[in-house]
Amino acid sequence: MSRSRMAVAALLVPVAAGAVALLGAGAASAATPYSGNGFVGVNFNQNETRFIADTNAGNLLGPIPDRGWRVNLGPGSVYQPTGNVVYATVDQIVDEAASHGGRASITLSDPALWNGTYVTGFQRW
Repeated sequence: MSRSRMAVAALLVPVAAGAVALLGAGAASAATPYSGNGFVGVNFNQNETRFIADTNAGNLLGPIPDRGWRVNLGPGSVYQPTGNVVYATVDQIVDEAASHGGRASITLSDPALWNGTYVTGFQRW
């Protein structure tokens, strides 16, 4: 991926976290950032995940090409993969996590270190 595309992708995490904080996920809650060797991400709590689902904010990540995505589904997800492909939008993944009373997370990775994957979404419940 080009440096400019990686820079744009890297901006999505703080933008998403800021949107949740500003738009009413609650004064006592805040998205929790995390990082490691070649990746940065943000965990959304249950209320923030519900807010993202209710506002369809997951659609903002739709323009990211499918080949760079990876998703870790919650147990029993209705979006079980066919082969290595999950047929669901980011918004559907977040909606499902929220419907289970769960949480969503997103990680941006250096594709050179993580086998070409640069965005990973997580469901947890």
